[in-house]
Amino acid sequence: MVVVSLAVFSQLFQLPIKNSYITAAFGEYRNTGPVSHFHLGIDFSTFGRTGLPVYSGGDGYLYKVWINDNLYGNAIFIMHEDTGLITGYAHLQSFSDKISRYVDLVSEEFGNQRIEILFPAGEIPIKANEIIANSGDTGEATAPHLHFEVLEETPEGQLIYDALEFLEYQETRSKQLELIQIRSNNKYFDISDNKDNIVEYAGVYPKIDVRVRQKLGDNSTIVPKKISLYINDILTYKVDFSKLKEDEVYNADTIYAYGSTASVYWIKMYSDYNMTPIVVNDFSAFSHNTSGDLRGKVVLEDFWGNEKVYNIKFVRPY
Repeated sequence: MVVVSLAVFSQLFQLPIKNSYITAAFGEYRNTGPVSHFHLGIDFSTFGRTGLPVYSGGDGYLYKVWINDNLYGNAIFIMHEDTGLITGYAHLQSFSDKISRYVDLVSEEFGNQRIEILFPAGEIPIKANEIIANSGDTGEATAPHLHFEVLEETPEGQLIYDALEFLEYQETRSKQLELIQIRSNNKYFDISDNKDNIVEYAGVYPKIDVRVRQKLGDNSTIVPKKISLYINDILTYKVDFSKLKEDEVYNADTIYAYGSTASVYWIKMYSDYNMTPIVVNDFSAFSHNTSGDLRGKVVLEDFWGNEKVYNIKFVRPY
């Protein structure tokens, strides 16, 4: 297997839909279906409409098609042989004529149930920017939109990446990172970026949940790409929504705290478990802390290189 740096893949794929913007980011919390899970792609607005053309992000071949999937609805997956990456397009209303001829035959035989169609490698070539489908609202979609994702099949299992890292996407709307509240010891503390923020904690070190978001213009709210906690200038915990392993998809409650929804993000800044988005988890420097007051800092970062720092004074009431 050839290992290629992800940096090489930067802006690898063309946009799967034209004249649109993102409305949801990779890694967000979803509580649809029987088990909470991570959002595995990015969503593009179709402005309340169905039937918009969906384009292949690059050259490749038809890898598989899902019909009537509970979450994805109708979906297409394209294998891009030059990188080994797969692009996925979900919640589709219909398929292109090239793909429909196969889908219709299978649907006629098996009826209105969930169907997965796997295609032999290279049998149905797909060109970059080729129209492969029309957008819709099938599956778990609560409104029409296009879900787009990037994944890779590895010997250790499937890896799902933040699709923004591979797209030629320009975000022209204003961007605002926000830490709204901190929850500590079952108490809520409102946070401001222009005052001293005091947060009470109990125990050896602060065990907090942070309510965060990034506003894009006036019409989209997404989860920040990275959230970090510093205590006494030591990086103790960091979440980075860049990739997930297949067996982690339904472990969203490891990272998200109670009260989270598809648009409200309560992130745990501690964990007893290891998983791919948790890139730093080390409170060992505070295992014997007896001082009480601690200098803290929560840092939010987005995909576009913006950063917002919130200074916190953690106090342990006596």
